[in-house]
Amino acid sequence: MEIIYNDEPIHKLNDDWINNFEKTEKLYQDFYKDDLYYTNLKFIYVNRSNEVEKIRHESFLMATPNYLSREEVLGILKRNSIDNYKRYTLLSILRYNITLDADDIKLFLKNNSITEFNFLNSIKNIDAISFEKTINMFHDLNDVFFIFYEKTEELKKPDHNNITKRIYFKHNSNTNRKTIRKQYKD
Repeated sequence: MEIIYNDEPIHKLNDDWINNFEKTEKLYQDFYKDDLYYTNLKFIYVNRSNEVEKIRHESFLMATPNYLSREEVLGILKRNSIDNYKRYTLLSILRYNITLDADDIKLFLKNNSITEFNFLNSIKNIDAISFEKTINMFHDLNDVFFIFYEKTEELKKPDHNNITKRIYFKHNSNTNRKTIRKQYKD
């Protein structure tokens, strides 16, 4: 193709192959690893009979990609430790993060063995939770599970053997108290 500018021919670069490459690249965009900007939070409430009483879930937008800060975790725990006027204690925190590479998807689907791929990890301390980059099409599958256990009534009732007793001093109202000023000798 030829364009004429100021009576001189200018050859236009044929960029059709770039456009075709970009179209093909968009088809595979879902298979590239990318940062996580949100995660799903699952709350599992277990009663004193060790039965699952309630399961709630919500999406959480992270302030920093791939990172749930300690303050965010503490805020989540504080907001969700009471449900239906019952107080719950945290039993466990689990992180589910799919870290498959694009090359491993076919192997994962054919193998049917989950033991090779360990996506579920227990969080030992109440601290920041970090995620690894995940393939775009698996972003919805990354979760954080908070398992709560109902507090027992025994913890709420005071122990009668462990109460500090008050001591009362009896004052004799007949005694007059006077302040005596010491005099200094010159």
